[in-house]
Amino acid sequence: MAFELDLQTPPAQDVPRLLDEQIAAAENALQGTPDADATHAARRHLKRARAMLRLLDADLGGRAATVDAALRTAGRHLSESRDATVLVATIDALLDLRPRPATAKALRSWQAALRSAGETVVEPDALAAARDALQQARQAATGLGANGDTAVWTGFEASYREGRRALRRAQAKPTARRLHTLRKALKHHVYQLRVLRPLWPAVLGAVHDEADRAAELLGLHHDCEVLRERLAGSGLSAARQTRVDALAAVRQGTLAEGALARCALLYAERGGRYARRIAAWAAHPLTASEHGR
Repeated sequence: MAFELDLQTPPAQDVPRLLDEQIAAAENALQGTPDADATHAARRHLKRARAMLRLLDADLGGRAATVDAALRTAGRHLSESRDATVLVATIDALLDLRPRPATAKALRSWQAALRSAGETVVEPDALAAARDALQQARQAATGLGANGDTAVWTGFEASYREGRRALRRAQAKPTARRLHTLRKALKHHVYQLRVLRPLWPAVLGAVHDEADRAAELLGLHHDCEVLRERLAGSGLSAARQTRVDALAAVRQGTLAEGALARCALLYAERGGRYARRIAAWAAHPLTASEHGR
């Protein structure tokens, strides 16, 4: 089924289904010997599951905490397989900035070395650990549901407020760490908007797309940070490393500016008011014919 609410079912009853489906989808993606695409799909399903978990339990207490810890563990075991692909793509973005010929040549040399190393796959031990963590998450999530009809909106409000707090900190001092924290909170919001979109597709669809774009910009910012952290092992000379680092910092500044501008709009409203408004839409959802008006 699509990753969205079934309007025939109350949200408090439907979100547990979405949680279970995303954990199962992550398990399915890791069957056999998963390639880079399958691993990426599994990581996406894990993030979606964690966003759903926050709708079920705003405080992430009790069993919800156990599920979240297991999902986080699974994601950590899968994360390192992404770095080589990220570095190649980030180098392409830096080359688009038209650096000095010598710097461009050095970047292409590093990129060629990364490509010749081939796709990084998840090591067997890490893959087994990720599968075990997913199994633990699914077992702990069995029977987990929202505590009352308003729990979903309480969870939505809590997630949104977390993003607002992260935004204020990033606006005050836009360090890589603070922007990455904002991105993690924003990704939860993106997936929650995706699920809630059927309540009013024209409105929530547009907000979702803007939030997704902001999260993408923050993700590219983090990719630049990964590249800067890997420079020491790149084989480039110290002088070339300094120039590439400066180039990456310039790109990060542009990305941060675009992301923060969008986030300022996305998080402009107070969490309680926002959650109540969407809860009201859920109480009176549009019919299929009304969507097209």
